[in-house]
Amino acid sequence: MRRLKILFLLLFLLVDVIEAVGWLSVGLSSANLGKRSAGTFCKELKTLNRRQQRFCRKNVILMDSIRRGAQSSYTECQYQFHKRRWNCTLLDPLTHKVIGDVLLLEGTRESAFVHAISAAGVAYRVTRDCAKGLNDACGCDQTRHEIPETTRETSLHSIVPRESKSEFVSEGCSDNVEYGNMISRDFVDAAEKAHGKQKNSTSAQAEQTIINLHNNRAGRQALKTSLRRECKCHGISGSCEMKTCWDALPSFREIGSIIKDKFDGATEVQVVLGEDRPHLKSKHNQFRRHTHADLVFSSPSPDYCEADPVRGILGTKGRECNATSIGTDGCDLLCCMRGFERRVTVVQEKCNCKFVYCCKVVCEQCTRSIERFYCL
Repeated sequence: MRRLKILFLLLFLLVDVIEAVGWLSVGLSSANLGKRSAGTFCKELKTLNRRQQRFCRKNVILMDSIRRGAQSSYTECQYQFHKRRWNCTLLDPLTHKVIGDVLLLEGTRESAFVHAISAAGVAYRVTRDCAKGLNDACGCDQTRHEIPETTRETSLHSIVPRESKSEFVSEGCSDNVEYGNMISRDFVDAAEKAHGKQKNSTSAQAEQTIINLHNNRAGRQALKTSLRRECKCHGISGSCEMKTCWDALPSFREIGSIIKDKFDGATEVQVVLGEDRPHLKSKHNQFRRHTHADLVFSSPSPDYCEADPVRGILGTKGRECNATSIGTDGCDLLCCMRGFERRVTVVQEKCNCKFVYCCKVVCEQCTRSIERFYCL
């Protein structure tokens, strides 16, 4: 009976995979709030599920940040994988529809990365926009100010003396990661937590929902652990009589690299029905146990060599490769040993430009051959 209750809980959490990743297409949307009502604006974002639509109506001021976060996530995913067989092509730029939905349902490492980077992308953009004062709903993180309650001021910058009487530290505007993560949790996780029975509900899909939620949390955790202390000195000739310090996030490129490292070290897991609630357990006991900050997956990845449109796999035929590389972008690996062809393009460009007094620039016309290689 207990197992039946837990199975019901799994099915209750289930959401169709289109809803789980389809919201990423808001990064391609050109919808603009303008003078329209929140309800009208949110309805134009057709890939949002019911929970996300409700969030949009209540927090429409944050939707621009979420849209840019989705765009950053997708761009970063494609950058991190542009030299691999799977290059994170998930959205059709013409139709704004998801084309890798079935593949993400399979619970591979790639699915884990997409969920982590998308959750992190929304949290990152909301956090940075808050620090810049672009959203009236939030501001700096005042909890990170190392100031006693008796001396803490209400302004964004509080100045307190340190051990040296000649040195004062001004607490600047720290990135409000907690707020960004909260918004990401409310919006992104809503794609997984949508309630209601699905006609094609299966326990395997419900278990994948639990894995997706774990990877969402891991992506947001990468933001929390990447905060770093930055300081700027003020004073005559750099004497640093006063110092302004704040906690700031690194570039999103660095966040993407952190999550990419987690992708390479992801743990294969299975969902175990415990006494109270389902939990994730490693399939291979000889490896270390995963933590809340690690990415997890449930199925091995395909080789991505041949096109499979139903699953959203584009294959590597026609992809440009590096004939001199022995890495993942090398023609042997990227082309799956099928071979490759060489194409030479001759271009004309200006060269040997000189400035002639007065007053013009004279250039010669030069021809240059560009050699590229493409998978067969």
